[in-house]
Amino acid sequence: MAETHALETQMTTTGAIAIGLAIYAIVTTAVSFVMMARVRKPADFLVAGRGLPFWVLAGTITGTCIGTGVMIGGSALAYKHGWGGCAYPIGLGLGTLLAGLFFAKMRRYRFMTLGEEVACYYGGNRIVVEFANITLFLSQVCWLTVQIMGGAAVLGAVTPLAPATCVLIAGFIKAIITIPGGLKAVVYTDVLQTTILFCGFGFLTHSALRATGGLTGLEQSVPPDYTSFLGIASLGGWKIVSLILVLGLSVIADPGRRLTMYSARSENAARWSMVASGVVVVIFSAIIAIAGMYAFRLKPDLPVADRALPWLVVNVLPPWLAALVVVAVVSGMSSAANGTAAAAGTFFVRHIYPLVTGHFPERPVVMSRYALSAVFGIATALALVTGSIVGFVVKFLPLTMSGLAIVLLLGRFWKRVTWQGAVAALVITPAIAGGLTILSSLAHPVISIDPTLPAACIGAIAAVAVSLLTPPTRTSFDQVAEALVRDRRQIEDGLTHGIGAPAEPAAATAQSARN
Repeated sequence: MAETHALETQMTTTGAIAIGLAIYAIVTTAVSFVMMARVRKPADFLVAGRGLPFWVLAGTITGTCIGTGVMIGGSALAYKHGWGGCAYPIGLGLGTLLAGLFFAKMRRYRFMTLGEEVACYYGGNRIVVEFANITLFLSQVCWLTVQIMGGAAVLGAVTPLAPATCVLIAGFIKAIITIPGGLKAVVYTDVLQTTILFCGFGFLTHSALRATGGLTGLEQSVPPDYTSFLGIASLGGWKIVSLILVLGLSVIADPGRRLTMYSARSENAARWSMVASGVVVVIFSAIIAIAGMYAFRLKPDLPVADRALPWLVVNVLPPWLAALVVVAVVSGMSSAANGTAAAAGTFFVRHIYPLVTGHFPERPVVMSRYALSAVFGIATALALVTGSIVGFVVKFLPLTMSGLAIVLLLGRFWKRVTWQGAVAALVITPAIAGGLTILSSLAHPVISIDPTLPAACIGAIAAVAVSLLTPPTRTSFDQVAEALVRDRRQIEDGLTHGIGAPAEPAAATAQSARN
């Protein structure tokens, strides 16, 4: 009798979740198509017309931060190590805050992509620029794969659908939100999704604390090591520090967050939206930790920690709350995926297409939509053949992102850095990280921490040493920024000049870069 009641409850929950996801998909798709009607020129699609206000920026940046890694990875970490689950969102939050403080001034140069910023740091050197552009584009494809895998994992946990079907549905929903309206659609759907996210997790936190007798009661129901500061007694201090630093560095080299920053209405809006979002994500870390520990209290023998949050939703929460939390989880993942996809589309039009063809596309918006369709297809295919979210991240993150943060930080804060030093960092850092990753996968006793951090340190040392041995860069940041204005305007205004064609007088170019 009890089993029959449990089955009926689960079926009711599944039905409520299906209805909630259907409503969510319809509403967000409608918002995307409404925004598509407001796309008047390529700049609207690619950089949202550079007119995003503070509240929209804060909403989309917060939603982008709280993606698959935070909700699935963070809750799994909390399930295994208590307050250690806070480390994941804290790293992303601090990285976002610091990126706003140190890099928001780049908004004044009206960049379109992070690749343009890299070009200005290193005198427009083609080796550094094209290496960074290709790496950044591939990193967005990989991150999109992770977000699709996360969405599919949630669908698989709360519905009876086959894994492959869940992957296809997750990829399709994310694509239909992003492709029609570009970044302008992404940011406004992100605000909606972030609102849903906080409502869902707010109710979940209230339910968990009420059921356990408050925070004190929850802490008394888990192992004592779980309740230490950031779970240091359970996870280890060095691992906590390493995770926070690695995730913070990943934000600095994230093209999606830079694209949002460049699309701000003003430099102040860019800076303070990043700072505010970072603070909110750090606070949200406590909510993720509470969810993970609550799942452990109720079901301490889950075979896979990644299923902690989905199990909690399906088996514990009432149907209406389960539906709200699932929609909230999917919203957060979609937010991160949509921002990543928008950056990939802009990168393709601005850098990859001209690299291959030698000229900009005649119809940038159309080409960007084609590129996004292909990117979603590739990412969905990768999600179908990749087994583990965490395993996929561990394999690609060091190889695609580890050297870029070093190149950006040195370029921003050390004027003596040279393009030869940047090349050294871009080559040595992922090589070291890849080697350490291989040793880690073989369970080598030397490797006990994330390989990205030691590899980044070695890469930074190599960059400094090579820079000191090579002549300083002669072309200034402002000179390269001025030269980029002409090419960028050809895309934003939908012109068809070839790369480097004289689209406007040099004086106007220089003045535009300073505004």
